[in-house]
Amino acid sequence: MRILEAAQVWTPLAALCPGWVRVRGERIVALGEGPPPGPAERVGTILCPGFVDIHLHGGFGHDLPEGAAALAAVAAGLVRHGCTTYLPTTVTAPWPETLRAVRDFAAAVDSPPPGARPAGIHLEGPFLNPRRPGMQSVGAMLVPDLAAAQSLDAAAGGSVRTVTLAPELPGGLELARFWARRGVAVSMAHSDATYDEAVAAVAAGVSRVTHCFNAMSPLHHRAPGLVGAALDLEGLRAEAIADGVHLHPAMLRLLWRVKGWAAVCLVSDAMAGAGAPDGHYPFGGTLVEVRDGRARLPDGTLAGSVLTLDRAVRMAVEAGIPPREAVGMASLTPAEAVGLRDAGRIAPGARADLVALDPGLRPVWTMVGGRVCWDEPPAGQTAPGPGSTVTSRPSPAAW
Repeated sequence: MRILEAAQVWTPLAALCPGWVRVRGERIVALGEGPPPGPAERVGTILCPGFVDIHLHGGFGHDLPEGAAALAAVAAGLVRHGCTTYLPTTVTAPWPETLRAVRDFAAAVDSPPPGARPAGIHLEGPFLNPRRPGMQSVGAMLVPDLAAAQSLDAAAGGSVRTVTLAPELPGGLELARFWARRGVAVSMAHSDATYDEAVAAVAAGVSRVTHCFNAMSPLHHRAPGLVGAALDLEGLRAEAIADGVHLHPAMLRLLWRVKGWAAVCLVSDAMAGAGAPDGHYPFGGTLVEVRDGRARLPDGTLAGSVLTLDRAVRMAVEAGIPPREAVGMASLTPAEAVGLRDAGRIAPGARADLVALDPGLRPVWTMVGGRVCWDEPPAGQTAPGPGSTVTSRPSPAAW
């Protein structure tokens, strides 16, 4: 058992100043405000839940569909950015490649490599509208088909946690109902749905909008479309890619003001170039150029992002969102959006997935399932790798 203390503990529903958290094994067993009830480790200025990325295609030079080595490398890289839980996300690809990726992702869910925990699969496609493809392969898109969905479900072995589809396509509502009955969070994007079609999708079990504003019918005062539905319907949570590229800060701020932090999920939608130098990286069967913080296809189309969730939090704060709410948008809100009841929060019984932040909201220490996987070293020293256990940490006077 260990007790962790910080100048502030953000649960994120409340702020304990100062606060402490008691961890036993993989779980949080107690927390409180004021002096800790015993010897404690001071871990940072702010202790908050580990970030939960429900939309991630790759990073650190690796495309997740490459297989086990890529999944291990990404899991190791994410903890340095405060992300403790993620959903490996497919991209529309030829059917055999999609099935192989789903099986690889399911294997990682069953036997996670050290680092951030893959807690289920996000299927982005292949049931998308070719009129709103983004960077998704039009040639590999499929008309919604129940048998194909059942094949994906079987390949995943029950690990599918969320699905993105275009509900306006023939058979789209049937597929939404199929996934919703299985407890899967159904989301809309790469869609040309009208407002009324989005309302019908919510009635069929859809609960989210993927990368809101991107790859969907835009807002118009006489045709609200999918964006209008995302803003208007209380039953919809919305993803936001807060990288300053996919969304202008004013649009992120608008989404937050209308929906509230508990209905906006910060996501990365990251591809292999996230956390890596500028260059060319594989994504969706093509090479994507990453330059100056943007990932684009040769024709200029945005192709995922190079965002990490810690930077998304800082970008949200720069846009005017209160820091604790921004942290909640990267932890509790996405966890709840996909049914993760023991992640994204600091509460008795929750997983001990925690991140310590410095005053600039930069991660300095990350714990996954009660094990410290990242501890920012003093200058000139090397940090322990994922899976290492750190037993103590000095308390700089600045904290």
